[in-house]
Amino acid sequence: MLDSQGVIESARDWFRTALASVDGPVLLTSPYLAYDVCAQVAAAAQGSPHSFVLLTTLDPSAVANGYLSVKGLGRLLEAGVEVLHAERVHAKCFLVGTRAMLGSANLTGAGLGSSASPNRELGVELSPDDAQDARHAIEAWPACVVTESDLVGLLAKSERLTRQPAGQHDDLDATTALQLAEQLLADARDPGRGLWLKLEYGEPALDGWREDSWFASPKKGRPGFRAGDLVVVCAKDTHDCYAVVEVAYDPEYRPEDYLVWTTEHDPEAADRWPWINRTRPRLVPDELMGLKLHELGVSGQGLQNGHVRLQLDQFTAGVRALARLATA
Repeated sequence: MLDSQGVIESARDWFRTALASVDGPVLLTSPYLAYDVCAQVAAAAQGSPHSFVLLTTLDPSAVANGYLSVKGLGRLLEAGVEVLHAERVHAKCFLVGTRAMLGSANLTGAGLGSSASPNRELGVELSPDDAQDARHAIEAWPACVVTESDLVGLLAKSERLTRQPAGQHDDLDATTALQLAEQLLADARDPGRGLWLKLEYGEPALDGWREDSWFASPKKGRPGFRAGDLVVVCAKDTHDCYAVVEVAYDPEYRPEDYLVWTTEHDPEAADRWPWINRTRPRLVPDELMGLKLHELGVSGQGLQNGHVRLQLDQFTAGVRALARLATA
């Protein structure tokens, strides 16, 4: 066994040395993978008498954004490395025979410190007992074996994420949810679009937002919503943020169809909430996702008018959470 290094600021040398002297089974976990690091692991695995296992998450968004190399995963399979998929892997743990490291670094050049622009990472060398505990914990995670066919499907899904979706479907499968989220976030970066959170009275009403709809604003003045703005819908009673819609038109004051609706359903609404914005669905999960108002950094005090502007990071966090929960 090599001497312990304690805290490790750059994992490059540790990882290279450990792979050069493998003295037992290898188990690696990392959500992000670069091709050159995969090739390094594959070279160590070829001809080794010890088993090599890598556990990651087959995330098409990570592939589409260049964080997860499908070609690298294929190289590992060719070398006899067993690749496993588990949902929501975030741990970066490298168990290489009798050596073990746990830290923040992914198996990428930036993570390990071998690229021209390395990340600032920290890791610690684990004691034998801690390494054994880590192995038991990882092996207990529900996981499935990855095949070449899975990689073909992963690449196809990642390619579809970069295409503009036709729109919200009745059944929101995992690929469509991620695709809609990627397009939403691309649209959110348009400086001409406003980003909002809108409170709606009552409990969440998912079905109502899966088709063209509308929301109302109070009579204090013309609301700031404009056509093209993106709005996170939040239920006032439960504080669930559960849908994202796009404003289809600029505000309308007491339009005729709204007056007909209020006469039948809520006669006082037309006077109290006279401004209408029509909407179209952008991301509406099949079920309530459990994303709460406070998770976006919004407090009730900032919602006296029933709506508040969101910063890009708040909107992004909401969209990512809804898409992630919809694919669970």
